[in-house]
Amino acid sequence: MKFKLFYKFLILIMLFSLIPMVWLGINLINRAEFSIKTPISELHINRVENIKNNIVVKTLNYEKISNIMDSYFSSTGEWGDREKIISSVINSDSEILSISLLNSDFVEVIKGLKANTKDMAPINREAIAISKKNSKYFYFVKDKMVFIFFKGRYFIKIDVDKNKFFKGIEIESIGEKSSLILSDYKGNIIYLTSSNSFDWWFLIKNSQIANYISNKIDATLEFSFKGKKYLGAVSNIEDFDLSIISLQEESDAYKYAMSIKKEAFAVVMIFSIGVIFLSYFLSKNLSNPIIKFMEASKKIAEKDFSVRVSVSTRDELKDLADSFNLMAQELDKYSKMQIEKILRERQNTQAVMYSTQEGIIMVDLSYNIQLINRQAISIMGCEGVSVEGLNLFKSIKNDIVIDAVKKAIDNKNKQFEFDIDFKNYKRFYRVYINDIKMKDKDEIIGYLITFYDITFDKELEKIKEDFLHSITHDLRNPVSAIKGFAEFLLKEIAGPINQNQKNMIVSIDRAAFRLLGMVNNILDIAKMESGKMEINITEFNVYELVAKCVDLMSPLAQKKDIKFVIDGDKNIKINADTDLIERLYINLIGNAIKFTPQEGRITIGFVINGTNFRSWVEDTGEGIPPEYIDKVFEKFEQVKGQKAGGTGLGLTISKHISEAHLGKIWAEYRPNMGAKFVFEFPLGLYKDEFGKILHKQN
Repeated sequence: MKFKLFYKFLILIMLFSLIPMVWLGINLINRAEFSIKTPISELHINRVENIKNNIVVKTLNYEKISNIMDSYFSSTGEWGDREKIISSVINSDSEILSISLLNSDFVEVIKGLKANTKDMAPINREAIAISKKNSKYFYFVKDKMVFIFFKGRYFIKIDVDKNKFFKGIEIESIGEKSSLILSDYKGNIIYLTSSNSFDWWFLIKNSQIANYISNKIDATLEFSFKGKKYLGAVSNIEDFDLSIISLQEESDAYKYAMSIKKEAFAVVMIFSIGVIFLSYFLSKNLSNPIIKFMEASKKIAEKDFSVRVSVSTRDELKDLADSFNLMAQELDKYSKMQIEKILRERQNTQAVMYSTQEGIIMVDLSYNIQLINRQAISIMGCEGVSVEGLNLFKSIKNDIVIDAVKKAIDNKNKQFEFDIDFKNYKRFYRVYINDIKMKDKDEIIGYLITFYDITFDKELEKIKEDFLHSITHDLRNPVSAIKGFAEFLLKEIAGPINQNQKNMIVSIDRAAFRLLGMVNNILDIAKMESGKMEINITEFNVYELVAKCVDLMSPLAQKKDIKFVIDGDKNIKINADTDLIERLYINLIGNAIKFTPQEGRITIGFVINGTNFRSWVEDTGEGIPPEYIDKVFEKFEQVKGQKAGGTGLGLTISKHISEAHLGKIWAEYRPNMGAKFVFEFPLGLYKDEFGKILHKQN
């Protein structure tokens, strides 16, 4: 699925414009939120600190009153005077409800009550004990706040109206949903500026505040409780085990920030909508000319050079459109010229192809036929049918031709022969494939398939073979007779002979032996080619056979001081025709002796190669030129310039022996290292009931 250019431009412009703007808006909102959060926290800290200081100041005032009373009590001995002093102090402060003196046993010695005060706060022995240690302490009893001051011999207990006490403290309000809580170190609420004391008590008991109170830690607060978020601060008066807690709902604290946030969000949205519209029009203006260029380029690729691009913008795109139109105009002219040139060249090529005697086919890289002459059409068997532009393999009607062409494709630079039976005659062809390359370039653009008619060559070869067969048969008897009479004379059956006569007869015998060997080789090749060679499969030890061949060929090797090396396992046994394999080794070793220089070396190796038996014979001679690697196995073929004698039939016979064992033989090109001949055939050979050679499949 293609993603259109317009949408790419639109998304790209929007990304580059919207993302920075949205990021900036969010960053500014977060910064504003953070900048408000810090002052709010400081506001709550100042609130609890102010209240703490006010409580401490008021406590100091009551401590001063206790000190004044202590001085009066110390100087005045009359109880009546002491009661007057207490009464005057109570009436002088609206917050004081009662004052009493306690002895060391915590028993009230003297007391005074404000009018309309029914009773005094009960004595808290634990609080009195703490005041004895700290010199002062206060605690709460219902609506009363009780101060205890230790004066050495006695205690002064002052009961204060709790509500009036805290009203006297300037408790500043923060927002609409803030609360001030006073609790002891156990989390019990002493004073609360809002209702629902149970909810606040439960909050204090079950939030992080409980830890701060119990450990007397001053801290800022930020937590969630029952789905609501709270901000605030906590401060502790350690001498009195009192904690002051200021709390405010986050929504109330950030109300102003949220309004700023909404306004900022609205501004960002307005700008974003504007950017989207602007991006749309910019994308249209940018993508439309490019789309026009793309559509025009497609038509140019389809060889429609009449197309032109119209752009109304007054910028570089307009210049590009003018250049594109000029290019299309020039391409149109050039195309017409090239078409005429191609037509002329095609006509010339067709004239050459139709005048040659060979069958020629030109195909592209997909093997679609581009050019073909009538000789090739006849070979393919598709006369009367137009095959240009069609696939080569779908057009050929003869399976033999298809098989030969495929082999040639798989093995380029090699020729493959095949024959076709026509109605009244048979013709032989050789197929060859060449790459077609661009001029001055190494790029392959197709293949040239050539069919050579070799029928006449085959007929000449057959005549030659028939002649050789008849000649060899006719020569065999007289040559055998010459050799027999030579042996008869050497044995001096007809009478004694002198040494000169004996030497001449030995030469006659050797010449007859060589001639008879050549005749036998020709006859053996004829048998092998006709499939009449008898093969007897037996099991034998390869090392012993190779050693036997080396012993037979050693006299020839000793004349040139050539050394033999046998490289193979002494225990390898195979199934094959012993006589034919021996002859194969004799041919290869004899060939190696011919081309190995004085004091050279010949190596005969063999090994089990998977499911095959492989053997090789290598020498230290001149080696085989690469152009003769395949030719040396043809009849009477010898490397030019190498004068070593022979009939040129030994390697041909070796090839037939290898193929008779379902194997193959080949030569390897080894520069400056000598020749190496390798043959290989399957293990487990046997003859079936029809005499056919087969091998066991593992």
